Amino acid sequence: METKHYRGSQRCSRIDYADEAHAFSVTLCVKPRRPIFVAAFPNANLIAEMKALQDKGFWGVLLYCIMPDHIHLVVQPGSTGLPEAVRRFKGRVATWWRRSGDGIHLWQDGYFDHRIRGTKGFEEKCEYILQNPVRARLAARPEDYPWCGSLTAR
Repeated sequence: METKHYRGSQRCSRIDYADEAHAFSVTLCVKPRRPIFVAAFPNANLIAEMKALQDKGFWGVLLYCIMPDHIHLVVQPGSTGLPEAVRRFKGRVATWWRRSGDGIHLWQDGYFDHRIRGTKGFEEKCEYILQNPVRARLAARPEDYPWCGSLTAR
């Protein structure tokens, strides 16, 4: 049987990705899943870029967790929508990575997103993300991991 590869946008056409009333879980992966977010230099810059886009109204970052080879975010999109916010974030980070990083293309194409439904879904998603460094044995407890935080309140 021949394997078919999906091409094109994987965003659901029935979801309003500019709906500021909903939160979305987003995962961005490094290409090819190499562990580069392990020190203060790239991680502080990632947080600064998240904050800069938040200050410009592209999103509200309710939770972030920077893992060595991927980033988890829980965000509320601004009026330009989630795809535009993610595009700008990945572009801004890729620009400084080309100048200061290892010279290899930074991001995998696209990203994974999930619209969070309700308070229970929000709490479960945040707990899952906060436990990620513990499951990866990067910290004994979520509060011991220095690269998780929030830039705004829900």
